[in-house]
Amino acid sequence: MEQLQAFFPPARHADIAALYGRYLRDRRVDEDVEGFIIHLHDDGLLAPEALRDILAHHEVTLSDVRNFEPAHGTPYRLVSGLGEGAMGEVFLARDPTLLRTVAVKRLKGNLKGRPALLRRFITEAQITAQLDHPAIVPIYGIQVDGEGRVSYAMKFVLGKTLKDYIRETRALYDEGKPLDEDHTLRARIEAFLPVIAAMDYAHRRGIIHRDLKPENIMLGSFGEVLVMDWGIARPIGRRERVTSGESVENTRAGTLIGTPYYMSPEQAQGLTEDLDDKSDQYALGLILYEIATLHRAIAGETQLEVVTKAASGVRDAVVHSYPKRKVPRELVAIIEKATALRPEDRYPDTDAFGDDLRRLLRDESVHADPDRGLRKVKRWVGRNRGTAMALGFGSVLAFALIGAFFLWQGAVALRHEREAAYQREQQFQTLMSRVNGQASQMNTDLSRFERLVHGIATVADEVLNEDPPEAPEPIVYTYYVDHMVPATPPATAHPAPAPARGGGVVSFDEPDMSLAPGVDAAKVMKRARQLARLRKVLKDTLLWSHSDDTTFLPEAEQRRLVMEVGVPLVWSYAVVDEGLSIGYPGTWKLLDLDEDYDVRKMEWYRNFARKRGINWSTAGVDEGGLGIVMTLAESVWDDDGGYIGLVAIDMTLRYFIDNLLEQPELARAGAESLILDELGRVIVRSTQKEEARDAKSWKLVLYDQARLLDAVKAQRSGHITLDDGRLAVWTHLDTVAWVYVVVGEAKAMLGEPPAVD
Repeated sequence: MEQLQAFFPPARHADIAALYGRYLRDRRVDEDVEGFIIHLHDDGLLAPEALRDILAHHEVTLSDVRNFEPAHGTPYRLVSGLGEGAMGEVFLARDPTLLRTVAVKRLKGNLKGRPALLRRFITEAQITAQLDHPAIVPIYGIQVDGEGRVSYAMKFVLGKTLKDYIRETRALYDEGKPLDEDHTLRARIEAFLPVIAAMDYAHRRGIIHRDLKPENIMLGSFGEVLVMDWGIARPIGRRERVTSGESVENTRAGTLIGTPYYMSPEQAQGLTEDLDDKSDQYALGLILYEIATLHRAIAGETQLEVVTKAASGVRDAVVHSYPKRKVPRELVAIIEKATALRPEDRYPDTDAFGDDLRRLLRDESVHADPDRGLRKVKRWVGRNRGTAMALGFGSVLAFALIGAFFLWQGAVALRHEREAAYQREQQFQTLMSRVNGQASQMNTDLSRFERLVHGIATVADEVLNEDPPEAPEPIVYTYYVDHMVPATPPATAHPAPAPARGGGVVSFDEPDMSLAPGVDAAKVMKRARQLARLRKVLKDTLLWSHSDDTTFLPEAEQRRLVMEVGVPLVWSYAVVDEGLSIGYPGTWKLLDLDEDYDVRKMEWYRNFARKRGINWSTAGVDEGGLGIVMTLAESVWDDDGGYIGLVAIDMTLRYFIDNLLEQPELARAGAESLILDELGRVIVRSTQKEEARDAKSWKLVLYDQARLLDAVKAQRSGHITLDDGRLAVWTHLDTVAWVYVVVGEAKAMLGEPPAVD
């Protein structure tokens, strides 16, 4: 509506809103901006020129799959297959009426029982069809064949992908041949500019692609450039939901969507609901990197390695594949700005990104690296040689010689001073790189835990908003715990080793279910059946906290990891506000709880309840004897925005301490590593690992370096010399309000050799 109002004077905005409200009431619909626009035109309130302008630029709209009624029967004759993916297959086809060749993309299999795939397929067609741009493949129509298979027809592009084009360029270098005019860097950038323009158009229409990569960009035989495969595109800010036809017990929300080599950090971290045009811009920056260097920006032998680097914003330096070739400084700056770790440090929009590339091709100063000083003069002279000569080259030369004489006198001293300063700067850059790299690894792991709790929340959002199965079977494997009467553990529960589970009787196979005092079990039976459907995702979440592949291990190995060795997460659970909770692993005779124990009255629950997004607790000691833990929680809401409850996971710091706290080179240099909370209190320090592991005497204590605490509050990262002469380096973590600090002797941390007596 705001986009529509922008076409009218501000004084008319209230009138437009009122007319739209009346239009919706008359038609008894919740939303129909496009229909309202046509209605205004039909009533003479909108000129034909304005109608065309608005319809061409208003945000893309999507229909409910339940209202999908395509034409039956297809006018196209399939000729041969062109390729296939996980969801669809593409055919070369012939239109017998218009006598043209088209491409037809068809959903695999029959529609029955596959609402999620159907929804995604139709969304792809609707989005692509509404993006009417020369660099976006046009859609001709959608239809269902006699076997119930849905498909859509689109323009057939005869040509090659951008990936093929880059491979051709590499081949010319490999064969020692000069680049022809179609493969020069300038030609490659010019071929990329229509992609930038297409994505800027899509972003202004409110759509993000989410799977931009060289394979999805076609270069036609007649100079056309087309962005393809909008299969996972979606409106910016629209929340994705698990369709009721999918198996919610097997859904892992927070799952990565896209191609890891071309993911933005936020996309690789699984923050799918927060993605906007800046995420697409990052992918475009990685593609530009490949266009410039002829190799991928992220190297990795396994998908896990690539995803880990992508989530941390780690990529290779912008260096050409062939050492004798250099990437222009300005182009390096453009790539680095488009692929900045923080979205706010990237270009304000995709058009600004493209503008800098156009400035580069015009040999103008680029915004990513503005000309200054001598470079500014040099560029001006290069573009205005005649004017420069007319101003008197002889006078300029004379002054230059006089200046050179005086400069020569101090050249030696200045050179030594600069070399020393440069070496010192390089040492500090190396040190900061090590600290930031370790912090980046921490952020990656912590973001992974956020994805895990969000995964439970997504599944819970579905099961708690739909009617559960009426059969009592799903509740067989849960057990009500009445804290006033000792509960009887199931046969699958066994005493657990203290190091991994803190003792107690624990079941690897089953969760437990708790009822708060005073709550009538009969009145929450529906909720109980709903919660029972979380059994699998709660269990899998603990396994995933160890690694993405743990769920594929033999059950005996999974059991050993959870029950004996220990995994980063120790609990996963869900609580509904009616007073019912489910937790995994099922635990009995572990906690000494009061008879009136009610989880809803606990401080941690009150702090988390009804808060939007993922929230972290401060560090604390686990009641079950599992050491220091942090709780992550996310609230769950009904379809009307009402609060239902929350899901949570408890992460033990034992894993964090053993695997992430110390940077190897700095640890060998004798440096101490610390984690401070937002108040400057020490959560853990490398010199007191054992105390933090067993948590018997652990407590939060303010760090005793006041100057450092002041500096940490003032800036996100930096270094400072402490009163005792030691060097302290710090950086704030992005995921949680912690500060990573490394303290040690300056010479050792900077890699300087020890003094010789």
